[in-house]
Amino acid sequence: MRASMRRMGHAKTKGQATVLKILGGTADDYDRVVAESTGGLDHHWKRWILDRMESPREVLDLASGTGILSFLVLDRFPEARVTGVDLQEDYQAVARARGERLGLSDRLEWHRSAVEDVELSDGRFDHVISCYLPKYADRPVLVDHLARWCAPGARVLLHDFAHPSDPKVERALHERHTRWLEKVRTQHPHWVTCFENLYDIVKESPWTEDLPPLLEAAGFTDVELTLQSYGCSAVVTARKPA
Repeated sequence: MRASMRRMGHAKTKGQATVLKILGGTADDYDRVVAESTGGLDHHWKRWILDRMESPREVLDLASGTGILSFLVLDRFPEARVTGVDLQEDYQAVARARGERLGLSDRLEWHRSAVEDVELSDGRFDHVISCYLPKYADRPVLVDHLARWCAPGARVLLHDFAHPSDPKVERALHERHTRWLEKVRTQHPHWVTCFENLYDIVKESPWTEDLPPLLEAAGFTDVELTLQSYGCSAVVTARKPA
């Protein structure tokens, strides 16, 4: 038990505790399961972020996980360096091993920490990106950190699941989730805790409502919420004034 807790990390907030509860022990097949569970949309959503990055040099990937988005950035932008922050040691171990295998370790920097607790240099990053963080984060703390970490003119692109407002889409999503959960129980039993909780976590999170005004209050400009996939996904984008 103690070794397991060390691998997963320690929680100081409700969001951190939720992450450790539902994602503990899932690092080894995360890439495959996230692709399968989203019907391939995970790659589409990440490509959307890449398409809106502007010749990045210093990129901060929050909740970087196994490094899917980090390595897509390195592949697309040869001049970029990526700093990844993730709470879970086993997820970051997968990312570190991938970086070493691909010979990219000199363009990567990893911090095992909760986003709320990590210490990074002020004004360092020209892009801050993330997938699947906002619903868990202490968003006022996150935005306060972003205001310090971002260089003048920096671009912020934060993606996560969203809950659709259209009743027809909501019904279809719920039906798909039910079918997927049945499959998980037989084929991916170590993912059951995650998918038994994820639907309600997304439904109950107000992140799409409170994150944009928090960014505006912190002085960010060009703040925009973009809904994707019939409202099942969303990205908040913003810019630190030059």
